Amino acid sequence: MTRYVTTTAVLTGLLCVTLTAVTGCDKAKALARASVVDPDDAAGTSATAAEPIVVSANPHILFEVFGEREDPRMVPVAVIDGKQLYNIQLPPEGWRQFDRLFHRAGTTYTLYQDGRAAGDVTVKQRMWAHPDAPLYSLPNCRNLVPLSSVALDGKAPAGITVEFLASNAPLSAAAPGVMLPSNVVVKLARKVGMMAATGAGVPASRLDSLDFRAVAINTGATTEPTIVASFIDPNAEEAAARGDVTSGTFVIADKTGTEYAPTFTHIVTGPASHAEYRRYVDHVDFDGDGIDEIVLEAWKYGGDSYLVVLKYSGGRWREVFRASPTWCLDPPR
Repeated sequence: MTRYVTTTAVLTGLLCVTLTAVTGCDKAKALARASVVDPDDAAGTSATAAEPIVVSANPHILFEVFGEREDPRMVPVAVIDGKQLYNIQLPPEGWRQFDRLFHRAGTTYTLYQDGRAAGDVTVKQRMWAHPDAPLYSLPNCRNLVPLSSVALDGKAPAGITVEFLASNAPLSAAAPGVMLPSNVVVKLARKVGMMAATGAGVPASRLDSLDFRAVAINTGATTEPTIVASFIDPNAEEAAARGDVTSGTFVIADKTGTEYAPTFTHIVTGPASHAEYRRYVDHVDFDGDGIDEIVLEAWKYGGDSYLVVLKYSGGRWREVFRASPTWCLDPPR
């Protein structure tokens, strides 16, 4: 059941915080701007009543760290409580209080990459350290989700740009497993990608013209590595601007029998301006059950991007959390 959480203890004794959670059963609507999806309700039509519960007075926060290596930024994504992720829903003043408490200069959080701790990140400057000069702004938006300016420690593996998850939660270590040779990963990824695409009416010849990426990760879903394959149109952004059509495929596959087979698919086909894409970000065990969740980025060209979390259940990967699709908190006009 999808649950709403209201507590006065999450930030301070005076601040009322509304959080929303997603499980794999129902899609909630009402109460605030919850951005949630029921993975078994593709039409988005089911609804359920709210069930109040209590969360910790010292919440564990999930952050995303991104940007240039020399000047990265950090944004809050969710609260990690028990075995679930919760969207954070706060009024504008509540977000300023969050900024003061969790983005305080000198505060350190653990970085996570590839399912394990990968160093530390330290806050350099919070969003509203200078009230009249916030760290960022958006056109025609008065109220914003706060970012912070941060610094990575020397242990963090990083290139010119960075992408990490970070938290004050002691997340579980990566699932053990074997490594596959890169040529085997590519072969398997192309095979399951073709399988999923042709089954959805995207010809194999079309996939050959798309940018291809393959990765094998040890999630613990099975005894073998999980394969992630993506085929993305390199001209999709231009196609969206021109009103042209596009196609693409994102597939996760696991060895549930004797062969690898798709356990999650996201097919893009049709007008590029309406297409929604998926990209693999990372994997980590949020709920401590020994099986990592998979974190994806979802986006539309010309629109906002946001994180999506998948959990392995019943032999396939199901969406159990969707972060807010916008950093602007102003009510829709």
